[in-house]
Amino acid sequence: MKYKEFGYKSEAAYFDNFYKTLLDSNRTAKFFVDWEKVHKNAQKFIDEIALLNGLINIENVKLRRKHLGEILKKYPATRSVLPLIIATRDQKIDMLKIRNGKNISYLHVDFYKGTIPEILEFCDETQIVELFGKIKDLYSYITGVEVGSDTNARKNRSGTIFESLVMNSLRHAGIDARKTNKKFQLGGRLKSPDIVIFKNNKEFAIIEVNFFNELGSKPLETAQSYINLQNDAKKIKVKFIWITDGPAWKTGKVERNKAFAQIDYVFNLKLATTLIPRIFK
Repeated sequence: MKYKEFGYKSEAAYFDNFYKTLLDSNRTAKFFVDWEKVHKNAQKFIDEIALLNGLINIENVKLRRKHLGEILKKYPATRSVLPLIIATRDQKIDMLKIRNGKNISYLHVDFYKGTIPEILEFCDETQIVELFGKIKDLYSYITGVEVGSDTNARKNRSGTIFESLVMNSLRHAGIDARKTNKKFQLGGRLKSPDIVIFKNNKEFAIIEVNFFNELGSKPLETAQSYINLQNDAKKIKVKFIWITDGPAWKTGKVERNKAFAQIDYVFNLKLATTLIPRIFK
């Protein structure tokens, strides 16, 4: 750890400031729901949803089922909406059916090429036909399904949000930080860094970015892998920088200090935006 370059008298002093300036969370408003994505997905089928929406006004289940079949026959594009109702984008579904606890069969449904009776049977089994009698608007329902499905992307979005935050902060501080698809030969593999710093329009440093909310083995495993990555970076004459943050680093400081000490440049977001411009600009 090159703490002297940062103006600190000791590693302990640097680490003390590192821990004091950690972020408690990286959850911006965009972390929770990507509304642009939600509305875009729902809007794709706005016409088909409007056609199916008429089923809501049919109280009799048998008549509703019959009318659904007529819609599917007259407007084949409406088929693609049905899987969305049960929160899947699969257009080919194999569904296991069990009767009386022992009779096992399979329903194979292809929403592109399957027969209408097969699709209607699927809608019976999954209670889609019944659902139309319990909701007030299909578009609002599917928007809600999209919101629920979007929460599954939060884990990936968390890393992307922090990486974007780092990139924008460095640029705001006057650093030529870029996202590039170039792969660097690091050890025995090719790797695309999260961010690359350019100096005089030449690659100067590669940056890896991550945020840890919870304590576990992964932070220390990551630290060990980055020690090796730093050694590989030196061989191709670029600097290696690790920007990491999050409440997980507030515990187990002894073990973490040992790992950090072997990497020349370890910053959290706050220190990165103040120290990197001072050293590398």
